[in-house]
Amino acid sequence: MGTAFHMLLYRAFHAQKNKLAPHLPAIGLSSGQPKILNHLLHHDACIQRDLAQNCDIEPATVSRILYNMERAGLIARSVSPQCRRETRISITDLGKTVCAQWEEICAGVEAVSLEGFTEGEKALFCGFLARMYHNLTGRSID
Repeated sequence: MGTAFHMLLYRAFHAQKNKLAPHLPAIGLSSGQPKILNHLLHHDACIQRDLAQNCDIEPATVSRILYNMERAGLIARSVSPQCRRETRISITDLGKTVCAQWEEICAGVEAVSLEGFTEGEKALFCGFLARMYHNLTGRSID
């Protein structure tokens, strides 16, 4: 019998993570920060609760990550014009630059990861992963 599906998924995830992790410090990021930057790039001026939910991170962890990102100049906080008790988090120009660097690194690892796959296989694979995520969380990946 072959390797169980969950082990294949787990090992592929960790292999990719191990290829990406060494690049984080070189561009001034730490674990958890890239997905927050990516989310803010596409959904600017979010509240912390939305970031936690959409990035699949615990709210307390998001708070700690955002504190470090603000100190590094990657994000900025502002009071919401609709509700003065609500703080909005936005990506800064530096955050956009670093996010672009990260996307370039990810594209390189993705190219290696999907080497030998046809365009059709890549599309199917992405669709399967998105459907799997939806099955497990009830949410769609946008």
